[in-house]
Amino acid sequence: MKIHYTKEMQQKILVYVTAAGISLAIYFFFQRFDNIKAGFMTVFNLILPFVLGFAIAFLLNSPMKFIERKLLKRFNWKKTTKRRISAISAVLLGLCIVALFFALLIPQLIESVLHLAKRAPSYIESFQELLDTSMVRYNLNMDQIADLIGKKPDILNNLTDMFTSAIPQMVKLSYQFTSALLNIVLGIMAGLYILLDKERFLLHVKKANYALFPKDVADYLVRTSRDTALIFNNFIIGKAIDSMIIGILCYIGMMILHLPYALLLSVIVGVTNMIPVFGPFIGAVPGIVILLIIHPIYAVYFAIFVLILQQFDGNILGPLILGDKLGLPSLWILFAVVVGGGLFGVVGMFIGVPIFAVIYAAVREFLNFRLERKKMEVSIKEDS
Repeated sequence: MKIHYTKEMQQKILVYVTAAGISLAIYFFFQRFDNIKAGFMTVFNLILPFVLGFAIAFLLNSPMKFIERKLLKRFNWKKTTKRRISAISAVLLGLCIVALFFALLIPQLIESVLHLAKRAPSYIESFQELLDTSMVRYNLNMDQIADLIGKKPDILNNLTDMFTSAIPQMVKLSYQFTSALLNIVLGIMAGLYILLDKERFLLHVKKANYALFPKDVADYLVRTSRDTALIFNNFIIGKAIDSMIIGILCYIGMMILHLPYALLLSVIVGVTNMIPVFGPFIGAVPGIVILLIIHPIYAVYFAIFVLILQQFDGNILGPLILGDKLGLPSLWILFAVVVGGGLFGVVGMFIGVPIFAVIYAAVREFLNFRLERKKMEVSIKEDS
């Protein structure tokens, strides 16, 4: 008996088969996630200098265009000459900014860290005495607490063990530092070559795009690529400005409150503020711990101040600088941070938001296209 499939039945079968295939792919992806992640990280480490090169070229593209089109406009030089000068100038400008940052902050940060390390034993002893006094004053039994937590807390011994176990890690850290420095140097070189030959590189990508895909799909990929560049550019630049302002405000506030290690803790707060949603809280933890050991009331002041600063950033400063440039609802921002952090750690928490914003925009455009073909319009209506 021959079965005749109508067009509607064929479309339903196609949808069911596609859904089943996607479900199986997702299932096997998470089943083999550790192996997939290990393989991905191996490949990623191999191409890391080129990834850094693309990132550096992306960040320096705007300064290079400004130098080439504005500053060198009056010179009647060849285009290749202008490009070389503008690309090298942009790289040197970026290096100067980074060097200036380190020259201004690193000496003071090192001084703060050395001072903290020098005073750490006295801070810890004072904190231990405070704990002992509190135990006596409130008639707390340390043995019962030790039974609950599994062992009696001994801050001095624990810190000694921590520092002792950290010594063998110095060799590993030295190797990682050397490797990172080499990757950065290679990344700068790769970024410079990309800037010098940007048009030819983009032309090759564009040719491959239109050669491999139908025109409508290729056009869609071109639009998505432009949106991706715009989203990443707005997010990185906006978040960097926002975090710098938060770091400065944190430093000013800590100086007004007469809290110690203002520069060190403000830099930590400013850097971690680059991470959406959870960044300010992550940055507050080291400061609270350090200030808690020095004097508990300092930790309370710092925690309250950072909370106020985070509210100011989330409700006033952040929307003022970033606005709605990502086009991503708050729920999906939280989702992107959690998933990105779970998959790739701190780096994933940072890049997860712009990546998910690109995916969100692409899916939204595709769904709108499908609705237009069906001549349907879906609107949001409040429940009565």
